[in-house]
Amino acid sequence: MPWSNNDNNQNQNPWGNRGNGGGNQTPPDLDEVIRRLQERFGGFFGGSGGGSNGSGGTPNLSKGFITGIMAAVFVIWGVFGGLYMVAADEEAVVLRFGKHVATKGPGLNWHIPYPIETVEKLPVTRVQRLEIGFRQFGDGTVRKRANESLMLTKDENIVDISFIVQYKIKSVENFLFNIDSATKTVRDAAESAIREVIGRTLIDDVLTTKKAEVEVETQELIQQILDSYEAGISVSTVKLQDVQPPERVIKEFKDVASAREDKERAKNEAEAYANAIIPNARGEGKKMVLDAEAYGKAVVERAKGEADRFESLLLAYKQAPEVTRKRLYMDTMQEVLSKADKIIVDGKVAGHVLPYLPLNKNANKVEVQK
Repeated sequence: MPWSNNDNNQNQNPWGNRGNGGGNQTPPDLDEVIRRLQERFGGFFGGSGGGSNGSGGTPNLSKGFITGIMAAVFVIWGVFGGLYMVAADEEAVVLRFGKHVATKGPGLNWHIPYPIETVEKLPVTRVQRLEIGFRQFGDGTVRKRANESLMLTKDENIVDISFIVQYKIKSVENFLFNIDSATKTVRDAAESAIREVIGRTLIDDVLTTKKAEVEVETQELIQQILDSYEAGISVSTVKLQDVQPPERVIKEFKDVASAREDKERAKNEAEAYANAIIPNARGEGKKMVLDAEAYGKAVVERAKGEADRFESLLLAYKQAPEVTRKRLYMDTMQEVLSKADKIIVDGKVAGHVLPYLPLNKNANKVEVQK
């Protein structure tokens, strides 16, 4: 019997009173419930309010109405449930039951809604940064990771290296399907590469002159490892942040580095002095050679002149010996006396005149002529 016709249950709900502990209750009449729902909502959706067929009061719901509702829900789900936006620095990978079927670029796109198709968005143009050997936090603090930074050099010394790897995605398919964790993969490849490069490099070279070479070799080796994995990752930069000996021996290494710098400075100063003194010495040597050559030529020419003069005098002497002898004597005396500083006093007055003696000139002499 329908629950609405039971006078004893007028205040109960359609499913009967299950909470008052009463006796056996008559379950509600399902046909009557459907009929009442049809009467209430049928007019709103355009259905008939008559509610029952002639055979037993079964409601006559419109099949077209139900189909339309289902179709509308399906269209809304298909259209709006499949729309998605891809940012300018991203690419979207469309997966159909987990299989890659398409790659979409930036903009508004559509896919068959879940669970048939899903979308994975990846930042393909964004350069991502990975810190190895240290971690830098948002408040500016830096913490070392000794298990990542300590490594052995070619000459069996330990060096503490911290560096940064920058990379980006070059193939979204390989990046999504060929590796499990991009961060772990790049970190492991970077550690392996830097240890191999440092293992064939001397510690002095790592600390001083070959940092750039270490960066280039490490970047190339990381890229080779990732390409062998088909990871879909392109390494942009490898930058060494801190290269130093372990903390326990850093003071001694600094002393060695200071001594090495002093050595280089002394070497440079010596080279600069040599570069300055050697050209001067070469110039002085050249000048001395030229002066000697000039002096040699002058002596030779003077000797030749003297020889020619002697021959001329000999010829004149043979022709007039007495005249030539007197002439030579007079010339010689003139040359000698012209260089002598003497005062000649007449002998007649020598006894009456006090001669002037220039005592400040030791070389001067007074000669009395008698």
